[in-house]
Amino acid sequence: MQTVRPSLRSILMGFALAITLCFMNSYLTLSFGVIEEGPTIAALFFFAFFLLAKNKVTAHEMVIVATMGSAGGSLGFITNFYAAKAMTGEAFPFWHMVAFAVATSLVGLVMVVPLKQLLIIKEKLPWPGSKAVESVIRALVEHGDPKQARILLIVTAALIGFVLVNDDGGFGWLPSETALPFIAVVGGAIAWSPFAIGGSYLMGFRTCVGFLVGGAALMILAPHFPTPAATPHKFFWPGLGFLVASGVVNLLRNWRSFADALKSIVALKGVKGAAQDDDPLMSSKTFLVFTAVAFLTTLGLLTFVFGVPALLVLLLIVVGGFLQNIIATRAAAVTAFNPARVMGILLQGVTSLFGGSSLSVNLIGAGFVAGSGSQASVLTGDLVYGRAFKVPSAHQFWTQLATVVPCAIVSAFAFSRINAVEPMTFQTKMPAPVAKMWAASAQIFDGSQPLPEGAVRWLIIGAIVGAVYVLIEAIPKLHKYLPESTGVGLGLVLAVPYDLSFFLGGFVMWIVLGRWLKWSDVTLTTIAVASIVAEGLGGVAKPLLTLAGVLH
Repeated sequence: MQTVRPSLRSILMGFALAITLCFMNSYLTLSFGVIEEGPTIAALFFFAFFLLAKNKVTAHEMVIVATMGSAGGSLGFITNFYAAKAMTGEAFPFWHMVAFAVATSLVGLVMVVPLKQLLIIKEKLPWPGSKAVESVIRALVEHGDPKQARILLIVTAALIGFVLVNDDGGFGWLPSETALPFIAVVGGAIAWSPFAIGGSYLMGFRTCVGFLVGGAALMILAPHFPTPAATPHKFFWPGLGFLVASGVVNLLRNWRSFADALKSIVALKGVKGAAQDDDPLMSSKTFLVFTAVAFLTTLGLLTFVFGVPALLVLLLIVVGGFLQNIIATRAAAVTAFNPARVMGILLQGVTSLFGGSSLSVNLIGAGFVAGSGSQASVLTGDLVYGRAFKVPSAHQFWTQLATVVPCAIVSAFAFSRINAVEPMTFQTKMPAPVAKMWAASAQIFDGSQPLPEGAVRWLIIGAIVGAVYVLIEAIPKLHKYLPESTGVGLGLVLAVPYDLSFFLGGFVMWIVLGRWLKWSDVTLTTIAVASIVAEGLGGVAKPLLTLAGVLH
């Protein structure tokens, strides 16, 4: 392995981009239910900023910045946990959110050591996401194109400006969506969302078609829902059933992968087994100290601050921190399917089964997935492309650890500002599909809130359709011709204008620009990254400007 140390500029830019990505993803995850964790975004921006510098950007620097960026970006997902709590009662105090994010992140980082041993050293998995980041870094470092830097900065600035001046909480100078003739009565419109239109390229065209199918289903079913026809997505129960059932069936369909992961646990013979690794994350003594600090911190915080019984905390550490991270990480490494949303619900079920049925305690199960998973799964994947460039894994581990506290503060701050302007409820303007899934699940496990009229029937219908759809999608001859199931599920809980916008973006980016005009993959990726960043930063800036009195 190389002995070069991380450069000062890579560490400073890593911090800046981690905080920025956490900030924007805290907004995006509540707006769309999906995020781009950030390694590609961080790598592109770092390359653009230092393109003309005297000292050329190195692969080592790109890996460090990408790792720190993905750590911050993925921690934005925990905002769903904060929102779910606000939907079911009083929101968490600011420092409680920060402390929870830090403690569960530490547990996730502890789990990276066995995850690396199990899933990287012992097994040769495909890691499609990590290989994609590796290809982007290699293309930028070895075949750097100055044009990409200009595209990135110009498109980002222009689209941030559009987000701030549109009439969706901005200055109101430009429309944020356009109603479509004949179908406007059932929500038919196009949302001029940079994330949906540009960012659709990173989701794949099948997923974009899935959004179209989900949106079309909402418009067809609108007259049958007990909500205004123009907003059918507010009756999210069919979508909730579809997402949960399709996720569970996906877990069962990949049972061999998960069985292999569980067998790997038995094969692991303590931390000393990591001696086979020629690039250890840390010494055994350091690992034991780090583990003790993480576990004791989490045990004390959840027991004395959040009121979770001590034995239940230990169960969450084992099941949520270890088992679910192995399952989720291995799934992402083999199939690019990360079941974080449904794993949150499953861990809520485990929490309820062992005495944590109250709303506040039950939600801790989902929060544990968001906190520990945002560090464990992501960093394990980051180590894969780090090894490809011979970057010491310890460099990636400790630089990611350094982002935990500032990003925990940022995620709590971003949520508190969003919640102050748009209070999180089941009827909130923001779709917040993952938060609604977790909040609704907590109410079901708690049993204190009756479900809305027709909710159970549509939940079951959605679940049956989702389960059957995933099974049909698994047929190899049909797979490439069917809309992607995750897109369909999210399409059922997002507003129709966003569904149609995702499809429009996918058609423009994949078919018009990619296939017909032959634009390069690097250029389209750059535009997608710029679109995501612009929507995230512009969107989260609006509540700050509103609270400051600049916007009304």
